[in-house]
Formats: sequence, structure tokens, C-alpha cells
Amino acid sequence: MKSWVATARLLIGLGWEIGPGLFTLYTVVTMSSFVSPLLVALGVRPLVDGVVSGEPRQVVAGGIAVAVGLTFVLVAPIGYRWATIRMRERSSFVAERRVLRLAAGAPQIQHFERPEFLDRLQTLRREAPDLADSVTMPFIGLFVVAQLVISTVLLADLKPVLAVLPLVAIPSLWLSRRAERIRRRSELDAAPQRRLAQQLFMLSVAPSSAQELHVASMGDELLRHHREAADKANTIAHRALLRSVLIGSVGWSVFPLAYVGALVLILDESSVTPGDVALALALAGAVVSAANRVLDLAGTVLRVRTTAEHYFWLAHQAHPEPGTAPTPDRLLHGIELKHVTFGYGADDRLALPGTDLFLPAGQTVAIVGENGAGKSTLVKLLTGMYRPATGAVLIDGVDLATMDLDQYRQKVSAGFQDFVRYQLTVGEAVAVGGLSEPPDQVRTALSKADAGFVDTLPQGVDTQLGTSWADGVELSGGQWQKLAIARALVRPAPLLVIMDEPSASLDPQTEADVFDRLAAEARAGRADGRITLLISHRFSTVRSADLIVVLDNGRVTERGTHGELMAGDGTYAELYRLQAAGYR
Repeated sequence: MKSWVATARLLIGLGWEIGPGLFTLYTVVTMSSFVSPLLVALGVRPLVDGVVSGEPRQVVAGGIAVAVGLTFVLVAPIGYRWATIRMRERSSFVAERRVLRLAAGAPQIQHFERPEFLDRLQTLRREAPDLADSVTMPFIGLFVVAQLVISTVLLADLKPVLAVLPLVAIPSLWLSRRAERIRRRSELDAAPQRRLAQQLFMLSVAPSSAQELHVASMGDELLRHHREAADKANTIAHRALLRSVLIGSVGWSVFPLAYVGALVLILDESSVTPGDVALALALAGAVVSAANRVLDLAGTVLRVRTTAEHYFWLAHQAHPEPGTAPTPDRLLHGIELKHVTFGYGADDRLALPGTDLFLPAGQTVAIVGENGAGKSTLVKLLTGMYRPATGAVLIDGVDLATMDLDQYRQKVSAGFQDFVRYQLTVGEAVAVGGLSEPPDQVRTALSKADAGFVDTLPQGVDTQLGTSWADGVELSGGQWQKLAIARALVRPAPLLVIMDEPSASLDPQTEADVFDRLAAEARAGRADGRITLLISHRFSTVRSADLIVVLDNGRVTERGTHGELMAGDGTYAELYRLQAAGYR
């Protein structure tokens, strides 16, 4: 019962988000189509009896009821078509936004690496329009049931045995539920293949992959894989559809048999008037029609509930209960990883196998290590994107798992190697890093990132980026990266600034200039207790850090200043000398 109430609340919420006025109109015109059968049925008896007996009052009363019912029949479809078109125009965007909130608004990202989550997300994206199209169902369902009950009561008043007529819907309802279970299973079974086909499509049209695909002449190969994935998905769906249609058709065949049976019982009665016969025939048709609608509505309810279950499941997975511990305004002690273990997927290898690490407040800390050492995993834990399997990430002694992540992230800035190329204006592409105003801070961040090239663009910070726009400008890889660095520096007074390979697309001289500016920015934040975390595979760029930490297979093997580590003649010193020799 609880899930049904939650589904009804979800549908009403979607309808209200689409627009209260349009939602109300759509509900009214949909309900009006169910009123006409009752009005016609109630008006036909006095109309027929009045004609037979020559009673004008009965003819007028019956005629008015029939006329009003027929008016609904003629007018309601016009309003219904208009409202339906407008609803569908808006509902697709509303449903899309709901799915977007689930995917992009989640405080963590580990669910994106779970196949079950991705499969359900794929299914929900396909079926989300069903939710929006069914927003009136909580009201219409009650109305149709009321229509069925009223018609049955009036029919039983003429012949009590006809009260059992609606029961013909029970076997059909049971078969409909079985057909829906088959369809639901097929959607989840086909989701991986649909997801693969979608990925292949996006890969084929993405500018970032176009060069490699064309050089390798992979177009035909991608088409073959896309066709295979689509064929497998379609085969699963078509088999399930055939089974569900066959099962459903058995249920639907009951209705004409029930109507014929009702006619035989009515016509066999000798004491009824012609008006009673007309009323009985109309009511029998209304009852069978209402039972039919109840069955159809039940099928819709089952489909919508299935879709809503995907929605609620995804919401639960992506949006766990938020923490309540407040985030400090400044760091006094530092950030500590205490006995942290973490691994990806089902394999036994741990990216962090019980790691201990302390980042002192007010210092610049560099994390170095070879590929696969655990540097990126460390960043994901420090930003709260993942939770440790065991152990804790402590912010001034408070477990990050107990904090409100949205509030915590307002105090964290980060620049990544795999940065996003936002096709916005330059100013907007920087400001999305956590700034709403004032625009002067955007220019300050651009200056800190050594992004002077912005002044040479056609409209400066107002220049549209991306060649998919008519007036858009494409940047070089290094220029895009400088915007990403500026985006990481635009947030005022962060507790933690993370620079994860921030210079991968820069030449050595530009890289050195950028790191000098980052070091100056880090020194400016010491008074606030800010921690600046630098992650780089180029050791020469991190030598000025207050603390250098060497990671190897997720474990801290060395720590100290550049001078201390060189004097220790360990892994850091060896790798530093190898890189230095490579630049000679």
C-alpha cells in the first residue's frame, strides 16, 4: 500500500511540475469522457418511456440528459486532444529533468560504476514519458471505479443477478498482471544491449573520437556491433511482447461474452418496460465499458508502478540519507585518512589497502606515484565521491560520512586531468566552479590560471565556446585546461583545493608558470587553514610543496620535503633523477 501511495504522490508531483493549470484542465477533460455513458444511460429510460407513453416531461428530462451526455462526447475529445498535446510537450522535459536530478544530483558517484544502476537508468529513460503521461491516473482511477460502481448498482436494481457483471474483469486483471511481469523482466534483460547500442551511437557522433575512428576506418565495425546489440535487444523485447499480447488477448475475450450474456438475461425478462430495456442495455454497455477501462487502467497502473519502482530504487541508491554534521568554516587541524580501505568492483584487489595519511591544515601537499598507485582513488574519497569500505576520512576529527556532502563541497575546489569542456561562454565555463557573483572573481581566477588568451577571443569572457554553436570558438587542449584550472580557483575561501594532474595538456614551460601561480595561491590561503593538494606525475613541479607523499599500491611509502626525500635516496629520489635525466 505504501508503494501505491508513493507512486500516486510522484504522479501528482509530476503533474504539478508540468503546470497546475494545464494539469487541472487535462484531468477535467479526461474525466468528462467518462461522464457521458452514465448521462446517456440515465436519460435513455425516461426518453424511451416518455415516447411510448406520450409523456412530454419524461421526453424532455431524458432528452436533456442524453443531449448533455452527447455534448460531452463531442466536446471532450477536442479539449482532450489540445491538453494532451500540450501535456506531452512539457511532460517529456519534466520527466527528463527528474531522471537528470537522479543521475547528476547525487552526492556520490559510485553507483555509476554499477551495471544494475546503469541498466535501471536506461530503462527509466525509456519509460519516464509513461510517468508523465499518467499524471491524472490517481484521480481518473477513482472516477472510473465510481462509474463502475454506480452503473452496477443501477443495473442490479433492474435485475440483481447482473451485479456480478463487473466480476468478469477479475481473470483479465490477473492475466494482465502476469503479462506486465513478463514485460518488466524483458526491459531489464534488454537494457544492457540497449545501453551498448547507445554508447556505440554516442561514440560514433562524438567529435573527441571522430579522428581515431576515421583513421582506423572503424565505421563499418561500429555499425556491425550496433546492429548486433540492437537486434539482441529487439529479440528480447519482441518475444516478451508476443507472450504478453497472447496472455492479454485471453482476458479481453471475456468482455464480449459477458455483454452477450447480459443482453440475454435482460431480454428474457418479460415485466420490464421499453425504457427499462433501453436503460439496461445502456448500463450493461457502460458496465462492460467501465470494467474494460478498469482493466486497461490496471495495466497502465502496473506499468507506471514498475517505472516508479525504478525511479524510487535509483533515488535510494543515488541519494542516501544525508549527514547532519556541519562543515567547519576553516581548518584548524587538517584532514586525515585513518585505516582506509577501498576497492572497485568484485575483485579482491584493493586500491587503498588500509591507508593512513594526514594532510596538515595550511600546507601544500603533493601526492606522487606511478600509474595505479591510488592517487585518483584518494581524490575521490577526499571529495566524498566514494565512501571507504572501512576506516574513515576525518575533517578536523569529524567523519566525512556524517557530514552534509552538499555543504562540504561548497568548501572544496578541484581541477582534474579529465576536465569537462563546457560549451558555455568563457565566463560561465569558469563560474560553474562554484561562483554566482561577482564577475570580477572570474577574471581573477583566469589571471591565476595564466589564461591571458581569453583577452584575444572575439568577445573576451563573453565568447561562446564550442564549434557546435554558430558563433562558437574552439580552444586548444592547453587553453581548455587553463579554463579548468581557473574553474578550480574561482571558489572563494575553500578548505581544500585539489589539483589532479592539472597540467597534463601544457608544455613544460607553461606548466612551470602555472604551478608557480598555484603555489602563490596556496600560500595566500594558509591563514584560512586551506590545504592545497597537488597530484602530478612530473616530480619537478611538486618539489616546492610543504609535504610530499609517495604512494605505492595504495600505501604511503615515503613522506617529507623534497630535500628530505632526496637525502633518503628512496623511490622518490630514484624517480626524480630518472625524470630529470629525461629532460636533459
